[in-house]
Formats: sequence, structure tokens, C-alpha cells
Amino acid sequence: MAETSENIQSELARRHRTAAIILGAMLCLTLVLIAIAYFKAEQLARGGDPQLAMALWITILIFGLGSFVLRRARFQSMRLKDIAALRGLSGLLASLQGTTIQIAFIGGAIALMGFVVTIMTGHYGDMLRAGGVAAIVLLSAYPQRSAWQRLLKIVEEPINASDDPPTEGYVA
Repeated sequence: MAETSENIQSELARRHRTAAIILGAMLCLTLVLIAIAYFKAEQLARGGDPQLAMALWITILIFGLGSFVLRRARFQSMRLKDIAALRGLSGLLASLQGTTIQIAFIGGAIALMGFVVTIMTGHYGDMLRAGGVAAIVLLSAYPQRSAWQRLLKIVEEPINASDDPPTEGYVA
């Protein structure tokens, strides 16, 4: 069953909107945690093991760098073309949406880990640094609808071109 352009465009709009809303929600979560830490950091301080705080900082670093590696690996052009060939354009859009949502949750996890470090240390600066890392991860993963549309056009051309048999030298 061939996918019509209207169906693909409506699915693109729906999937893009969902990914952007989830990413925006994680960005809002980050900003709310930064605000809470700013106003209540000293009152939230519970103390804790400094080694655990350092372990959380290392985890934040790994999550931050890992999000960029994940995005690069999942958005490789050959991988996206293979997904489009195997699952069609709907599968490609699902993959784009899924990767964006995964990176959004990684950014949210970074913000939450920073908030835990702030609770352990009582320093607002810890949440500010972790919130900055989370914001960078989230803003770098923001889905640009025009990029998704360009990708669909690039991937769609070879699929449509391969449906027509060659006119010269065709052996049945």
C-alpha cells in the first residue's frame, strides 16, 4: 500500500509536534528545577557522601556526551535510508521521533541528577551547571521540521525511482 503525500505530511506534523512537546516539557522541567534550586538550595540540603556526588557528576558527563553520540549514530544517512527502505516513510518518521524523545529524556535525567547533587551539597551552582548541560543537550536535539521534510524528500526520491523499471537494456 503506497503512502500518499498528504498522509506522510500529516504524520510528519503529528510526530514533529509530539517530539517538540516532549522536548519542551523536559526543558521546562530543567528550568523549574533550576528555579527551585535557586530559591531553596540551602533549605533542601540533606548532606551526603561526596563520592556519590562525584559519581553523579561523572554520570552527567557520560549522559551528556552519550546523547551526542546517540544522535550521531541514529541519524546517519545510510541508517536512515535503510530504515526508509525497510519500514517506509512512516517507519523513518517513527525513528526520528523516537530518537528525539530518547534524547529529551536523557536531558531530563541530567537535570534530575543535577538536582540530586544540589540536594546533597546545598549549592545552587551545581544545579546551574547540570541545568546548563541539560539545556545544551535538549536544545541541540530540537527537531527542526524543515530538516525532517528535507530528509523525507531525499529518501523518497530513490524509493519512487526504483519502482519504475529501466527502459533500456531491461531483461525480464
